[in-house]
Amino acid sequence: MKLNVNNRTIRLVGIGIGSVLFALILWLLGYDVQRTVAAVPYFLLFLILIKGPIIRIWPATLKRFSPGFPVSWRSEFGIWFAVWSVAHVLLVWSARDWDVVGYLTDMSPWAFGALVAVIIAIVLAFTSNTKALNFLGGKAWKWHQSHGTYVIFWLVVVHIYDRAYLRPYEEVGFPSNDPLHWVYILMTLVVVILHVTAFAKIVAEYRKTGEYPRGL
Repeated sequence: MKLNVNNRTIRLVGIGIGSVLFALILWLLGYDVQRTVAAVPYFLLFLILIKGPIIRIWPATLKRFSPGFPVSWRSEFGIWFAVWSVAHVLLVWSARDWDVVGYLTDMSPWAFGALVAVIIAIVLAFTSNTKALNFLGGKAWKWHQSHGTYVIFWLVVVHIYDRAYLRPYEEVGFPSNDPLHWVYILMTLVVVILHVTAFAKIVAEYRKTGEYPRGL
């Protein structure tokens, strides 16, 4: 029996299981629950953001997988990003004895940015469906989802900069001795480099043919 990887339920379950297994690996490596739950959504966001530019740079990538993969999986990755992000926020509030008001009034700009990112992620998750697509129209829906994702990325990067570099620097100096912090740097650089490269390729194609690639 052939597994229908284009079935939305199968994709959601598969990504959910994969993210849990990844969290288990981080936990077995010695990271506590708070750190683990904080890390998983950034890895999911990384996977969401590298798919588009990879396909632009290497179009043949689409032919190596089932129809629609990996593009059609982005909404499921986004939903699980929202789920893990909400779990992270809840753990932070739990550590504050659920003094949510006190947390909100005393939060740093970096934490505020991360909270805004979570709110945007929830909105994107709830509108990541056919009903929202039909209501908004294809172009508006795509604009809403893609721009929202980019905003989330930079808000989360700033938050990671605070949590992984600013605060540790004040305590133990630089560079960090945590391998995960270096992985964050590498992931961020990969996302930026891929997007700049894909943008350059699109511009080059336009300059050569006078037309933009299909799908923009």
